[in-house]
Amino acid sequence: MPEKTARSGRTYTAHYADVHLIVRRGAEILMGRRSSQPVFPHTYQVPAGLMEDHEPATMAAAREFTEETGAIVSPGDVRFVHLMHHVSTHAGSRRIAFSFEVDRWRGQIGNPEPDKCRGWQWHKATSLPEPMPPHLGIALQHNSNGATYSEYAWPPGAQAGASATASTSTTHG
Repeated sequence: MPEKTARSGRTYTAHYADVHLIVRRGAEILMGRRSSQPVFPHTYQVPAGLMEDHEPATMAAAREFTEETGAIVSPGDVRFVHLMHHVSTHAGSRRIAFSFEVDRWRGQIGNPEPDKCRGWQWHKATSLPEPMPPHLGIALQHNSNGATYSEYAWPPGAQAGASATASTSTTHG
């Protein structure tokens, strides 16, 4: 994991920041099946990706949605629903994943990146397709339970002294 150096000279571990956009149509969620990608190949995913430098999270979610579906969502329509601090079970990198939700967009949902995605389909929120990246399944479960924060896949002992509250859910895996 890369390190950053503060002006004070102190170093700290950098985190990747992901955005996930849960696109809702009534009781359904939009999901696409990844193609033969290096990370979580052939799994189902919501529109998602890494935040770019100097980009607010809501703008990143809107950008990723457009890049992956060809449709447009206004960052003002994007609602925060969950934050997960996790360790990638694929690469071991530390990540902060912002999950947002939206139920309004403009244009037709298509598949402008067929090399990355086999296409987008609507799935009932109560019976989502498998497989999906483990952190996404956990985040969606926490979101459906109303939890706005969770931690996932941290090694045992990484949370010594941490306590969970009603809005916090911790999962190790």
